[in-house]
Amino acid sequence: MSTNEALLVIDVQNEYFEGGKMPITYPENSFEMIKQTMRAARKNNIPIILIQHTETWEHADSFRPGTPQHEIHPEVLEIGADVIFEKHKPSSFHETGLDAYLKEHNIDTITICGYMTQMCCDTTARQGAHMGYQVNFLSDATGTLAFSNDAGSVSAKTLHETTLITQAFAFSKVMTSAEWIRTLS
Repeated sequence: MSTNEALLVIDVQNEYFEGGKMPITYPENSFEMIKQTMRAARKNNIPIILIQHTETWEHADSFRPGTPQHEIHPEVLEIGADVIFEKHKPSSFHETGLDAYLKEHNIDTITICGYMTQMCCDTTARQGAHMGYQVNFLSDATGTLAFSNDAGSVSAKTLHETTLITQAFAFSKVMTSAEWIRTLS
């Protein structure tokens, strides 16, 4: 474990839960694992950084400011954070204060949990690795849902697992929440 680590909790917003447009379905207990990792980080004095996605496109259907779906899930807010950054693109580094915060606090390792595995978590991990950070990617504390579009269809399980395989190949150390928590002691 690095002595200079932060936990990034990416986009755990109401949009991804019941009542939102994109409820996360896989892995089934990802939300519980996110909260467990946050509690472990808090207990071990690891900074918790919340990332909140805001859609700026005028006709956006999701993540619109002022809607309940845009809000960070209240159970995450209860656990607390050291800082919250708002983003408008998939990367948590793009035009946010994240990199400056990490440098100011001499953080060299980021551990990623949150939503969606293949989008904002994956993009943040890739950019973080390219910027020189060590990246941990929590396999059971990230999650997604099935997708269909003009390119085809993919199940949530396949999409999640494929992203983890790619992350482990070139960008991140992929581990379970329990494995990560063991590194803290």
